[in-house]
Amino acid sequence: MRHVLYFSAEWCNPCQRTMPYVQELISEGYHFNIIDADSQVEMVKAFGIKSIPTFILIEDKTEINRMNGAKTKAELIDFLGD
Repeated sequence: MRHVLYFSAEWCNPCQRTMPYVQELISEGYHFNIIDADSQVEMVKAFGIKSIPTFILIEDKTEINRMNGAKTKAELIDFLGD
């Protein structure tokens, strides 16, 4: 199953602009794990996150795509491959 690791932070303006789209997609059945970059420092290091927001698409425990920056709902759906 595909899911997205969404690295975000409360203080991040681009993250806050993108969050409503992420919430809409979650309500539509898409799978996102929202990761607070400030409190999940080990995950940030493990995935080599250099900036936020960062979206990592995972399928079968393997990273298959990655993108950074504020995105529209359409861009997120395209990223998900739908």
